[in-house]
Amino acid sequence: MKKLSLTESYHKNLHVRRDSYPQHHNLWHYHEEIEFIYLAKGMGTLFVGDCIQSVAENSCVLIGSNIPHYWLFDGDYLHKHNPIDCIVIHFKPNFLGEGFYQLQEAKSIQQLISNSSRVMYLENCDAMFNDLFAYIHEKSDILKITKLIESLHYFEKYQPQMLISENYEVYTHSLDHKRMNDVINYIKDNYRNKVELDALASLAKMTKNSFCRYFKQKTGKTPIQFVSELRVAHACRLLKSSDMNLKEICFESGFNNFVNFHKIFKSVTDTSPKQYKKLNTITTI
Repeated sequence: MKKLSLTESYHKNLHVRRDSYPQHHNLWHYHEEIEFIYLAKGMGTLFVGDCIQSVAENSCVLIGSNIPHYWLFDGDYLHKHNPIDCIVIHFKPNFLGEGFYQLQEAKSIQQLISNSSRVMYLENCDAMFNDLFAYIHEKSDILKITKLIESLHYFEKYQPQMLISENYEVYTHSLDHKRMNDVINYIKDNYRNKVELDALASLAKMTKNSFCRYFKQKTGKTPIQFVSELRVAHACRLLKSSDMNLKEICFESGFNNFVNFHKIFKSVTDTSPKQYKKLNTITTI
């Protein structure tokens, strides 16, 4: 897992960028700064803490300090002819000064910052979020700060979903980021096929038992759970945005039979694939 440090070109307390191609997104990493992202265009999967979350356009995510995360964008959005559109804000937890959170009017923002350790996710954001994030990116005056406060205020008011489980523990991260990224990259390249525990352990240069303990400590999940939830996240995207039938989606997502697909999908999402499709239909991009 890799700790990212902001360069000298970054403001000490606040930095904003607009990405049309994944930068540090496709790296299992963490950083001291809180990350506030508005995804205007793009689809994919967010790995964060012990959660695997399918994400789509017009979604917003608030990731707390030192929470490990990894963005896996769909292949369609990794080419110049079909770029993502993602505004990323990094800021220190106390970027407004310690005294700001003592204001009665700022208590909701203080609570939101505290809750960011659970990672907050809001989908189907309205056009207001696009306007606010665009302003923060484009301007350099004091309104950059006030618009960020306004964005956090509205984000909290829309009651975002908490992604990380309450008992997830952020361990002190070691310098083995290459090992973890090698494993994650192998899984993301192969999850639609059979992923062998022997291959993962060999890649990490560990015994199978040691690797399982290591992986559970880093992600809060067993390797089998992780692969299964990644397959479910892929299936969720297909159910939302494709015309494929359920059996096609089952095998396209890496499941070897429909009964297993239905069972695991329901255990992860608390609904059946058929019900999920009815509840989550979106326009195909």
